[in-house]
Amino acid sequence: ILKMKYELPKTKKLYEQIAAIIEQKIVNGEISPGEKLDSVEQLAKNFEVGRSAIREALTALQARGIIEIRQGEGTYIRQVTAEDISLNIPNYATFSQQDLQQIFEVRKILELGLIENAAKHRTDQQLVHLKQALEAMNEALIEPQASSDADMKFHTIIAEAAHNPLLVSMLQSVSKPISTQIQHTRSILSNTNPHALYNLHEEHIEIYHAIVSQNYSQAKQAMAKHLETVELLLFNKL
Repeated sequence: ILKMKYELPKTKKLYEQIAAIIEQKIVNGEISPGEKLDSVEQLAKNFEVGRSAIREALTALQARGIIEIRQGEGTYIRQVTAEDISLNIPNYATFSQQDLQQIFEVRKILELGLIENAAKHRTDQQLVHLKQALEAMNEALIEPQASSDADMKFHTIIAEAAHNPLLVSMLQSVSKPISTQIQHTRSILSNTNPHALYNLHEEHIEIYHAIVSQNYSQAKQAMAKHLETVELLLFNKL
C-alpha cells in the first residue's frame, strides 16, 4: 500500500489535480498495474485535502478505466489491455486532405513495422482467413463498400498474425478515418480506371504469397509497394 506525500498544482479543480497526479505516477511507473492505492482517508492525509475531493478524483479515474474500486477491498490500478488502447483520433468528418495524408503515413509506419513478424508467426488458420478475404475482394472488386470491407479485413488479419493486439488496435484507429476516402476512391476507379483495382488486387496476392512462404523481406517489399500505390491513388497523385 502506498503512503506518499503529494504536492498539488494550482491550475485545475482540486479533484482533477489529484487525479492528474495519480495518473502521472502510473505513467512514470511509480505505481504499477494491480497495485492497491491507499485508503480514501490516507490519500486525504497525503494530499492534505478533504475526503470528498479524493472520492471525486477516484470516481473520475474509474470512469476512465484507470482504476478499479472493489467494494470492501479497496482501490486498485487496472491492468490495461490492448482493447483499452487506441489512438485518440477525433471526428474525421472535418479532416483536411493534409490530415488524412498524415494519418495514412502513420498507417504505413505501423504496417511496415509489423509485416515481418506477421510473415514469421502467421498460423495456418490465419492463412485461411487471408485467402478468404482475398476471394471476397476479388468477387466484389468493383463494388466499393464490399471490396473496402474485405480490404480492411485482409490488413487486419495481417496485423493479428504479428500477435500483438496493441498493433491491431492502433491500425484500426488510423484506418477508420481514411476508410470513407478509400471507398470513395474505389467507387471512382470502378468507373474510370478498373485496371487500377485489378492492380491493387494483384498486390494483395503478392503480399499473401510472401506471408505463405514466410519470406519476411519479400513480404515487407510487397507491402511497401502496395501502400505506395494506395497513397498515390488516394491522394490523386496518379
